[in-house]
Amino acid sequence: MLREFRLNFLSKFGPWRAAALSAAAGLALSMPLHAAIIVNDTWVDGTDSDPASPVYSENGVDADADGNSESVWYQGGVGTLDPVGPGGPERGNLTSGGTSSASWTTYFTPEGSEVNLANPGDSMKVTWAFSLTNVNANNTSQNFRIALVDTPASITRLTANGTPGSGAYTGYSIFANMGQTLGNSGPFQLKERAASGDLLSTGSNWSAGLANGATSGATGYTAGTPYTFVASLTRTALGELQVDMGITGGSLDTDGNASVSFLDTTPNGGSFKFDTFALRPSGATSTAELFDTSLFKVEFNAVPEPASMLLLTLSGIGLMFARRRSL
Repeated sequence: MLREFRLNFLSKFGPWRAAALSAAAGLALSMPLHAAIIVNDTWVDGTDSDPASPVYSENGVDADADGNSESVWYQGGVGTLDPVGPGGPERGNLTSGGTSSASWTTYFTPEGSEVNLANPGDSMKVTWAFSLTNVNANNTSQNFRIALVDTPASITRLTANGTPGSGAYTGYSIFANMGQTLGNSGPFQLKERAASGDLLSTGSNWSAGLANGATSGATGYTAGTPYTFVASLTRTALGELQVDMGITGGSLDTDGNASVSFLDTTPNGGSFKFDTFALRPSGATSTAELFDTSLFKVEFNAVPEPASMLLLTLSGIGLMFARRRSL
């Protein structure tokens, strides 16, 4: 039946029209729309407390015209989290914390405006660039933790410094080991949310490791070296979620790259929404004394919805027909 339709189409409209349809369809499928930078912060204004609740994020609009699209940061637990001055870096200081943990949290969109990977091909990318001071020599913990999640409306967001509330977050995390030499058997382990509760303090709120991206005994983190964490999430045509996370820099894991790649066929909680980035270093004795962040960036790339792709395809065909008639 399909072959008969194709032959009828070619005989009626000619091979060049079929080629036009193919080209226009290819154009529609390959053309990304609505590419957006949600947050791009280098702390150029020397503050990390604006925009305040209930806005939380400039959400792609540089409202204060300072050259950055910002999101407010909240510090909980030990130490401090503040820019050292205009232009940053944003410094997390655990010097006096001993073995106690800190939490650093930012909501990169307002509630109700989450980054939503609603359609096949939709993707997002989170970039966190940082350097360290006084990295511990070696330990066996997974006390360096990073989360990219959706904070549901049922959880009250922070409005002042503190630790995020407990509840049914959905999303993914990295439970990592930090030392000059990597010492845990899963030193860069990807997990997904498994239970309601606190965000990053309790390991059992997260699944067993989905994938591990570094090797125990390999070179770890070096003070003064720039590192970049990147998380990339892409929705597939089958409703799956491709999750890629990694840290590059120096001689990390010997070759300068600790990374994981995992295709989640049952995305966490059935959710494709994200609005929160959080970090939990558990004390200077098992992570580092200072974390200096030079960049935090969130990007969202949405592809056309099926109806929009069809309209784009038909428009392309119409333009090609009109040009043909004018020749």
